[in-house]
Amino acid sequence: MSETLLIHYNPATAQQASWSLCNSEGELTMPVQTGELAELTELSRRRPIVILLHSQCLHINHLNLPAMSTQKLMRAVPYAVEEFIAADVEDFHFVATTDKASKLTAVVGIDRHTLQKIIDMFRSHGIFIDKIIPDVLCINGNNTQWACLRYHDDCYLQTGQFEGMVLTPDLLGYVIDSKLSPADADDKPEKLLVFTEQDDDSELPVQGDNSVEVVDIRYNQHPLVIFSGNYKLAESLNLLQHGFKQKRESTGYWRHWRLAASLAAVWLVLNLSITAYQSSSIAEQNSLIEKEIATVFRSTFPGSRIIPGREKKLMQDNLDALRSGSSGGENSLLYLLTESFGTLKSDPQNITLQTLTYRNNKVEIGLEGSNLQAIENLNSKLNQSDRIQAEITSSSSEKDRVRGNIRIEGRTVEGNS
Repeated sequence: MSETLLIHYNPATAQQASWSLCNSEGELTMPVQTGELAELTELSRRRPIVILLHSQCLHINHLNLPAMSTQKLMRAVPYAVEEFIAADVEDFHFVATTDKASKLTAVVGIDRHTLQKIIDMFRSHGIFIDKIIPDVLCINGNNTQWACLRYHDDCYLQTGQFEGMVLTPDLLGYVIDSKLSPADADDKPEKLLVFTEQDDDSELPVQGDNSVEVVDIRYNQHPLVIFSGNYKLAESLNLLQHGFKQKRESTGYWRHWRLAASLAAVWLVLNLSITAYQSSSIAEQNSLIEKEIATVFRSTFPGSRIIPGREKKLMQDNLDALRSGSSGGENSLLYLLTESFGTLKSDPQNITLQTLTYRNNKVEIGLEGSNLQAIENLNSKLNQSDRIQAEITSSSSEKDRVRGNIRIEGRTVEGNS
């Protein structure tokens, strides 16, 4: 999995931020850098992007709310925090999660305009954010181990996994002493972690209480070295939820290939359209050719039964028959037609020729007559010839007409080899 780009951002600095890359173990893999947001464009490609937002612009609170669905909870939160926020809660965006240690509901709120401005500012530089997390919840504090981090003029105090605040240096000692007072003995932590810059020589923020172990930890460079190992503990309070949920498909590698993919899609649509047009054109041409074949077949073999779509095959069969029978002999097509043609035309009022097929040295004649007797009379006349013989192979009645088939072949002459 690719490294995560961690960005520490304070809206008060506008276009300035600090950043580094972080691996899956929470370790920074490059020195922390500080500069303009425009410098992050190249580094942000193909990487998850997490903003650790300065918590001075956030409202963080714990509420005692009954269990309910997420949808109902998000409707109830604005009314529950209304008394703690001076501004109109309708202008705030909230996210919430359950604090398992205290059994309370942890809530983080931010002005909608401020959040949208942050998103738009990064997006203007081609940086598409995946998560925005309060930085004060990333210093390894919980209900048994509080954490304090001093950085420049800011003092971060985390007293629970989802509880934290940003104070000025002159208030830090007072707030810690108040929280560690005897009245709150049950809520006292076992120890207090104090993260201080390497060259900071100010006193530790605990004076009156000696029952809490104070651990002085020095760090260099930037608080990101502390945040990187703990930010995943606060991911459930990612501000990019609900109406501000981002779509990751607009980020990373996809941005480079968006134009190529769009062109490929256009090409595919055009290619399919052209193929469909060509197929339609070919089908139309085939239809015209089949109609022309049917027309030629009717004019060449009038009276033959036409089977739609098989005109070409029928014409080929008839032409083959003509070719095979043109060589002469007493079983050739010309011989059989010559010997029977006069008889076949002898009764045009009662007999109509419908089809003629030559196959296996025999002629099959399809007839339509006024009655069965007319067909039998024609068969008898054909058999009066000493050169050919005929046989009724089938007959059927349809309304006032009779259909029949007569097979004609050459008569075997005794003494001929």
